[in-house]
Amino acid sequence: MAAARPQPSAPFAGRELNGEQLLDELAELRTAQVSPRHLEELARSLRELEGRRAPEAASQLKQLALNRFAAQPALASLLTRWAGRLKADVDVPLLVGHLERLAIVSAVLGAFRKGAERLPKGGRA
Repeated sequence: MAAARPQPSAPFAGRELNGEQLLDELAELRTAQVSPRHLEELARSLRELEGRRAPEAASQLKQLALNRFAAQPALASLLTRWAGRLKADVDVPLLVGHLERLAIVSAVLGAFRKGAERLPKGGRA
């Protein structure tokens, strides 16, 4: 009999983790004026979580929030919330992927906004 595959905790098993949840978090961070650069920095620092167990990863996320992103309260709050949701080791790579997607989407939207600012204002002549 094969061993049961570990299941992710509820917050990581939802279909909307990288859908509506991601968009809500992105809007929250944009409202707080968290730049795509900070999210890129977060994505780079998440590499340290690879292979970590859930309690250790949660602790590292809290340390990132307190030390590295303290000047960005909305981002620090997001990291602290997610750290509290890590229950199973299988949650760690799911969270890393989610936060990396958040950084990617933020960068893409930022590029679109900059591009839109450069376009001439449309309208009918």
